[in-house]
Amino acid sequence: VVDLFDSASRNIDLWIYEVSRGLRTRFTFDPGFDRFPVWAPDGSRIIFTSNRKGQYDLYIKPAGGAGTEELLLTTGLNLQPRDWSADGRNFLYESFGDPKTGTELWVLPMEGERKPALFLQTAFNESDGHFSPDGKWVAYVSNESGANQVYVAAFPGPGGKWQISTAGGSRPTWRRDGREIVYLAADDKLMATEV
Repeated sequence: VVDLFDSASRNIDLWIYEVSRGLRTRFTFDPGFDRFPVWAPDGSRIIFTSNRKGQYDLYIKPAGGAGTEELLLTTGLNLQPRDWSADGRNFLYESFGDPKTGTELWVLPMEGERKPALFLQTAFNESDGHFSPDGKWVAYVSNESGANQVYVAAFPGPGGKWQISTAGGSRPTWRRDGREIVYLAADDKLMATEV
């Protein structure tokens, strides 16, 4: 699933590509900007962000396309989806737009009452969080050192944090077995570090 900009309509919608047959199917149809899709671990649903009501809120829709989008979360700030834990129980997202707090990482339980919980908030920006395959860690980016670096923190906490990158880093991604983190260095080189 990808977000595509249509130059004719000046809009961004989600499209699902069927790789084996090379087909693409439009997934969202709202005039808002629909962006940053994240698949559920079982492939049944997709969470994305949309500015249909002004700020970017989180929406969820069945991956098969049947049914309509459901407003999952609105807070008055901009929300950007990041990752779904492998067990499907937690969803990680960013909240930004408040000049006092910068960018923060939050967790939305996907079972029960779905009450968001703050995961990381400091005087700096924390973003681009991703769960480890076993759900016990989160790799993320912070600018606390003066430049964007990749860190790992225990989930759900408490616990320490460890800096992974040394010369800048962004876009951390866990290897499927959880034994390595791949990230993009400040000079655009693809880096990998064992965990």
